Amino acid sequence: MTNFYINEQWKNIAKGHTAFCILGGPSSQELDNIQDIIKNNFTVTINRSIEIFPNVDMYITADNGIAREYFEDKDFFLHKFMGGNLNKNNSNFSYEEKPIWMEGKRNILLKNPNLVKIIACNEFPCYNESFTTGQLYKYKGIEYAKQVKNTHICIEHRNINGESWPTLSPSLPETIKGYGNNPLKLYPGGNVSSILFQLLWYMGFKKLVIIGYGDKGRSVRAEGYENKFNEESFTEFKWSENELHALATHYQKWGDRIKILKGGELCKEYASFPLATQTDLCTFPDDKNQLIEKILKL
Repeated sequence: MTNFYINEQWKNIAKGHTAFCILGGPSSQELDNIQDIIKNNFTVTINRSIEIFPNVDMYITADNGIAREYFEDKDFFLHKFMGGNLNKNNSNFSYEEKPIWMEGKRNILLKNPNLVKIIACNEFPCYNESFTTGQLYKYKGIEYAKQVKNTHICIEHRNINGESWPTLSPSLPETIKGYGNNPLKLYPGGNVSSILFQLLWYMGFKKLVIIGYGDKGRSVRAEGYENKFNEESFTEFKWSENELHALATHYQKWGDRIKILKGGELCKEYASFPLATQTDLCTFPDDKNQLIEKILKL
């Protein structure tokens, strides 16, 4: 089962390459030539953006409910988590008894046979599978990896009590030193972008060109996991303190090797992220195709 985990063979596999990253902010849908960019550049997207951009090269999710939504091939249910704690050896939480019925959308992941799929899992708790909270339990992730070709597992770190701590922060030296060093111990940062950027760091990318990260405005959040791409599902998103600390950490580690192609208003407020231009991107798919071939052989 361990061969499904991202291992040392992934380290620096993308050395010298550029990744185009499509995150969930509104600017991700405001770029006229985005399909040309995807065609010619190694492109990564996250969570439900795979429905909008199924032709990308790598897909990452770090959310239990979203992972189940796209890796299940049949209908399933989730209970809405109402608050509390789910720890390793004890729990105290509440949830809505009426379930939310979900459609399994594995067919979306299967549209591109070469799509590299990454699930960021937790080592515990093992009992949150039916709730809209946390990350997928690692053995459930391995179950999906056995069923869906080219699926790999990384681990988001939790402390001994099962808490998301420490989180990425310039004030926590442990997270700076350990940033992206171990795909089985990726530090949390409030959202999936922290897993994404640390994993790409581990893979050795020389540069990231990003869109839809740190945007102000409306993001796809799909309250209640319903009406995901309807207008009422686009809500104003406020970044938490953990997410802002993580943003500053990404800048401290990557520096001017993360560039913003569009959006990123919050990035510009909290760090001096440089702007990208079309010259930062490839205009032919040769480099991207070589990298995909290497990853698919792992």
